[in-house]
Amino acid sequence: MQIEIDIPRPYLTLAWIVGIGWAVVHFTGFGNALTAQTVPPSSSSSSVSAPAAYDTAVRAIIAQHTGGDEEQQVVSDEESGRVSSIARAEEDIRIGRAEQEMLSRKADILRGQIRVLEAEQQSLGGELTPELANQFKASERILQSLLQDQQRAEDFLRAAFEQMSAAQKAAGELAVDGEGETAPQLLWPVTPLLGVSATFHDASYEERFGFRHDALDIPTAQGTPVLAAADGIVKDVSDHGLGFNSITIKHAGGLVTLYGHIEKFSVAVGQHVSAGEVIGLSGGRPGTPGAGLSTGPHLHFGVYTAGEAVNPQPLLPNILEAARSSETQEGE
Repeated sequence: MQIEIDIPRPYLTLAWIVGIGWAVVHFTGFGNALTAQTVPPSSSSSSVSAPAAYDTAVRAIIAQHTGGDEEQQVVSDEESGRVSSIARAEEDIRIGRAEQEMLSRKADILRGQIRVLEAEQQSLGGELTPELANQFKASERILQSLLQDQQRAEDFLRAAFEQMSAAQKAAGELAVDGEGETAPQLLWPVTPLLGVSATFHDASYEERFGFRHDALDIPTAQGTPVLAAADGIVKDVSDHGLGFNSITIKHAGGLVTLYGHIEKFSVAVGQHVSAGEVIGLSGGRPGTPGAGLSTGPHLHFGVYTAGEAVNPQPLLPNILEAARSSETQEGE
């Protein structure tokens, strides 16, 4: 006589049997005795808990019988999720600490902005028109008012910092692998005639403001046309009044560019732009639209790839060649 037993879903049954075995060992005390004989005392702080060990054992058994592809993918996805959660938590902590460092310097930041306004007015000399002079006075009144009211100053600087942090975080999240596409060669969004005033992860910038600088600061006159660094799609246009105004563009190869301290916008979300196309006008003069924490007219230019901010300078033409090229074009 031949007896055949049909066991549906054998892998689940196998896992169930292992579970019963673990419960017997765990609750009868046999397991404790066995553990006491085989696990060195020094391993107690790093040993895997019994439920975790059971879970691992079941996964291993199922993987042996299924080839492991599906199960390995589940484990991989879970591990990736844990790593991403930890990375996000660490980044949030870093940003929170940076914000507190910045706020502890609020008086120095505001006084520095006032000094920049005064220096810019003096440098303009005879080019300072009555209209521009009134703009400087209005900006200085705003800063002086903030300097005299610590709570307002803190609220304003915190908002500007959070606006910039949010724009940078969003740009990083947009920067994913480009599925085999080649990232484009970038153009300078404004001509670096005066060089770069703050480099990527500039130590002096961090000492001054209390937080890391994930971009290049390119000095340029207020109202300078800002150009798209490459062909792409406008993904974000953020207008925060006197706070941190920005434009975000996504390019081929998963590359993303961020343009900060924008005074006026010339593009909208979803619009396709070509390399060299005007997307807005630069700002940065303290107390004017888009300036936020800025201490002078410039463009904040960030580049992101694979979810991270990267140094834009190696992706741009040589700074001296770019300046010479611009001067040659102006002379023609």
